Amino acid sequence: MNKKIILALAPTGGWGKDYNNPLEPEEIAKQVIACAEEGVSLVHLHARDSKGELTTDLSNFSKTIELITNECNVIIEASTGGLSSLTPQERALPLRNEKVELGSLNMGSLNFLDKVYVNTVPDIRYWLQSMIKNRVKPSLEIFDTSNIAISDLFINEGLIKPQYNFNFVFNYKWGMSFSLPLVEVLKSMLPKESIWGAVFGESRNFSSHLQACLQGATMIRVGFEDSKICNNKEAETNLELVKEIRRELEISGFELADPEEARKLLGMM
Repeated sequence: MNKKIILALAPTGGWGKDYNNPLEPEEIAKQVIACAEEGVSLVHLHARDSKGELTTDLSNFSKTIELITNECNVIIEASTGGLSSLTPQERALPLRNEKVELGSLNMGSLNFLDKVYVNTVPDIRYWLQSMIKNRVKPSLEIFDTSNIAISDLFINEGLIKPQYNFNFVFNYKWGMSFSLPLVEVLKSMLPKESIWGAVFGESRNFSSHLQACLQGATMIRVGFEDSKICNNKEAETNLELVKEIRRELEISGFELADPEEARKLLGMM
């Protein structure tokens, strides 16, 4: 098979200082660099403070990126999301960092972890315009089939250019539950010149990640933002998760893309 897979890492969860959650720039960077050496080619980062809360103070965010990029060539993806009271304009601030190449873009609102995750169509348009201004390529986060219809709207408006990079987000509370029939439906709705990846909330092993790869995923994501469980045991660091998913992917005949290969797969080169 030998298909290249982009392994992404979301190293920090939104639950604060509990259980080895890396929050300080030095610790986040240390774990990201170690994971990059193990095959991670993309890192997904939020602007968080030292308590793990989303913030408009980008000092920790900027320092983390500087420490990472001084040591390795991973792709930096900035988030415009996360449950918070930040305004749409404040959520776009991380896109201004010159090292950011990708921006995660939630393509609709939903019930999420007993709250409403607000991503209105006008706000999405604003974030897309900010990405265009800052030369950041969007990663289209899909929580529901309707989100693909919203993506089509912006593709038709010319705010999203090919290649289109979609991420299907599964298994977060009240969101889509992963299943192979649902994956087929989602794939059938994608426009031409698209690739897709998968994110799994609260996973306890990597069986769904592997199934997604077998169904054609180009990217899968691990890390403490999504789950700190590895084969039903709590991992001490993100590196444990990365080593295990790499082992399972290679057993299944996949290879991990390096950062330059990942940039090509994502249509960035």
